[in-house]
Amino acid sequence: MSELQTMWWLCRMQGKVNMLEIPPNESRTYMVLGSKYSYGVDYGNYMHRVAEDIGAAPTLSCLGRSSKPVKALFTYCIGQSHIPLFRLQGPYASKLCWDIMTDELWRVCVKRGWVENFGLVAVSFLSLWMNLVACLVEAVWCLVTLQKPAFFARY
Repeated sequence: MSELQTMWWLCRMQGKVNMLEIPPNESRTYMVLGSKYSYGVDYGNYMHRVAEDIGAAPTLSCLGRSSKPVKALFTYCIGQSHIPLFRLQGPYASKLCWDIMTDELWRVCVKRGWVENFGLVAVSFLSLWMNLVACLVEAVWCLVTLQKPAFFARY
């Protein structure tokens, strides 16, 4: 976490942090407070929000350009928020991190066993379908009410 925070701070010192605009009546937040403990933070969500600020969170098209796109996508979706995932693109991109992700981190994810991985993949696909249905419902609603859709909003 500290490596990503350091990368964020260096980008901020250079004026390259693309932070979300906050309306005047709201406080600045990364929306990462956990619900289990009042003081807890969702580590993975926090890492992704910080990486998004500096353009280091990999996109689907970025993962698809990998020499092993299936391994890259699986490792990114199932793996934790490891720093090599946030060095695939952005200001601190490294070619070495592609090899680490599709080899070393891939093996860590596969080593969990097929039962746990099946459960994670099933939940991921369920979430994907729920999000697609929500986008479709929002698009239809926007067509009916003549409003601009907001389903690709950042947060």
